[in-house]
Order: sequence, then C-alpha cells, then structure tokens
Amino acid sequence: MDSSFFNDHLQLPFIGRPGVDNLKKKRVLVVGAGGLGCPVVSALASSGVGHIGIVDGDRVNATNLARQFLYTPDQVGEFKTTAAIDYLRTRCVETSFEGYPLYLSPQTIDSLFAAYDLIIDATDNFLSRSMIAQACLKLGLPQVYRAIFRTEGQVTVFNYGESTGAMTDLSAVDPGAIVGTACTESGTYIIGSMVIGLLMANEAVKVLLGLPGILAGKLLLFDVLTLQQRIVRFSKPLATTPLEQII
Repeated sequence: MDSSFFNDHLQLPFIGRPGVDNLKKKRVLVVGAGGLGCPVVSALASSGVGHIGIVDGDRVNATNLARQFLYTPDQVGEFKTTAAIDYLRTRCVETSFEGYPLYLSPQTIDSLFAAYDLIIDATDNFLSRSMIAQACLKLGLPQVYRAIFRTEGQVTVFNYGESTGAMTDLSAVDPGAIVGTACTESGTYIIGSMVIGLLMANEAVKVLLGLPGILAGKLLLFDVLTLQQRIVRFSKPLATTPLEQII
C-alpha cells in the first residue's frame, strides 16, 4: 500500500493506520451511479475502501453530465459502470472496482448483496429503494439511505447495531401512493446532490470503522442552500413523508 495516498487519514487519531488497514478490507456496493452515486463512489475510493461494486443499468447521458462528474462527453452512450471505473482506476489504484451494468431484480439481488459488507442506495425510483431495503433487512446488511428534492436532503442508516430502523419506519404512507417528480420537472441543485452524496459516504465510513455519531435510528434533514438542519429520531412511522424525489 502506498502510504502517501492515505497520509491525511494516517494522521487522524480516529482513523490512523488501524482504520486505513480496516477500510482496505471492506467491500461496499453502491447501487446507482448518478448525481448521488458519483460523489459517493469517488469519496469512498479516496477514503481507501478496498473494494467497491457499482450497480447501474443506465448509460451516460449528455443531459446529466453536469451532476455526474465521473463521466465525460466522449463517454456518452457507454454504460455508467464502465465509464466510472475507467476514471476511478486512474487515480485510486489501491481500490479494486467491479461494475454490474444491470438493473436489480428479485432473482439476483440477494446473491449480489451477500458478497458485500455495506450497501448504499443511490437509486432514483421507489421500486428499487424498496427492493434494496427489503434485501438488506433480510440479509442483515447495514444500508445507507437518502432522499433529496431540489436543495433539501435526508440521510439515515438502516440495520446497524441496536438501531435496526427500516425504510418502512420512516413513513406510514402506502409506497404505491408516493409520487415523485422527475429531475427534469423539478430541477436539480448540483451542489446539493454532491453534498448529500458526500454525507452518505461519510455515514458509510463511520459504519465501516464503528465511529461515533452514526445516523442509525436517526434521520438527518439538511437544506444545502440555507444550511438549516435537524435530526429526527425514529422508532415508529414519522408524521411526515420523507422526500421522495431522488437524483
């Protein structure tokens, strides 16, 4: 291992050499390589996570390049997984990457997830989010979950420690009744997607290293534009519906 690449973390008392070595052994699966997945994957690789899997069946689209910074105009039409890994391998040589250019299905999700230590949901539709949450709960895998709408975001962690809150605990609303607005209709605050993506990666590192302050059983609500934030503890359905517009 090239220690110089991780020099910043080696000097931190809450990470140091033990933490760097520990992260090197971890396997994280990021589902979704869009506006949230890009900052998540980049931050995890830069932090020294040893193996990162990326699941996404979409291809690079020119209209998304502003918020999906792992891709270039020359890669339009390529699978996002391939394009992202091509870039990441040029700078994060200590991390191994595996791409899954596919959409999740009930037939494959359990076997795919079982090979990883932690799952990060960076998808853009409720069906995928529900499938991911159910699989993680079934397999006992910690999951980083989020929602984002324009400048506002929410982040939490499921299935960690004694706080085993699940996605169903966040809202009493029937999933079939939840209607999201497409990014093309509601707009996207580019900085917002990057900030929320980095907060997701932050929770992942905290879980992998057992650091304090993990958002397990707690929902962070953060407005990137105004910097207003609050944390809500949940052990039963909240009175309000979580933001369901996902980038």
